[in-house]
Amino acid sequence: MKKIFLMLALCLFMTTTANAAIMLNYADNQSEEYPTVEAAQKFAQLVKAKTQGRVEIIVQPGAKLANEEIVLKQLDFGTIDITRISVPYFANTFPEFKVLQMPYIFDDDKHMRKVLDGAIGERFLKLTEKKNVVALCWFDAGVRNFYTIKKPIKTLNDFKQLKLRVQPSDITVAMAKILGFTPAPLAYGEVYEALASGEIEGAENNFSSYVSVMHNKIAKYVTLTEHMRQPELVVISKSALNKLSPVDQKAVREAAREAAKYESKIWSNFENNARTEAIKSGTKIIEMNPSELSKLKAALRSMEKNYTPEQRKIIEEIRNTK
Repeated sequence: MKKIFLMLALCLFMTTTANAAIMLNYADNQSEEYPTVEAAQKFAQLVKAKTQGRVEIIVQPGAKLANEEIVLKQLDFGTIDITRISVPYFANTFPEFKVLQMPYIFDDDKHMRKVLDGAIGERFLKLTEKKNVVALCWFDAGVRNFYTIKKPIKTLNDFKQLKLRVQPSDITVAMAKILGFTPAPLAYGEVYEALASGEIEGAENNFSSYVSVMHNKIAKYVTLTEHMRQPELVVISKSALNKLSPVDQKAVREAAREAAKYESKIWSNFENNARTEAIKSGTKIIEMNPSELSKLKAALRSMEKNYTPEQRKIIEEIRNTK
């Protein structure tokens, strides 16, 4: 009788183990209502459905697991399985990604989508596999503008003597040098306090981020420079992906592409609503006159000469994509 009981217990244990879902942690530094987090939740739903519950993704927003500055290391350590990450944090590892940071590399959102959804975008996704990550898809991240606390930026000369936060990267620091302001390459989560304390006089980001972390409460002037359209990537560690069967790996990849389309749809509405909310809260929108905007574009496009021949070839390919 004891032997039968032990055999039944073993069978139950093996069945339970076989049916247990593989749990994967997904880190995002934004709040729950942010489009990238909503899309991550959609991704989790799709994965669970496509794998019939064999794989479950636990989305952790609000930088609960790690901020963007250390998240790639956490992927290597295995404490995070999946994350959404901005292009600049890849540029230090993969020089090709610096091209996607170049100001005015994309004519508009339509042009960017055509590049990313085509052969060029696929090549960039494959690049990440040289390390311990696999890029699954592209997420939209809007268009970036400069915003300031006291002094509105109306001309190219207005940048001079300002101290503005930029993303921590060589490209954004070079951009600051050309425009004549002092760069403060702070982590995203440090910007609000730096604005509030007067450590910096402004920053640059999309309207969604500007409003979601309440920078609009302090920096009331937004100048529509639209100088950068930087896409973001959803990446999974190779060790996490290798835990899955080939069938479930395929399901995860398919779910990510579907989630990316969903994120692209909700992003536009979210950003438009953020802009409207900013204006209602007292934000002053500044449009540079055409001649000043042309000067700004020409100044920033001069950065191209600092790129390698290989990078300039990619820039030309992107610009020729119509």
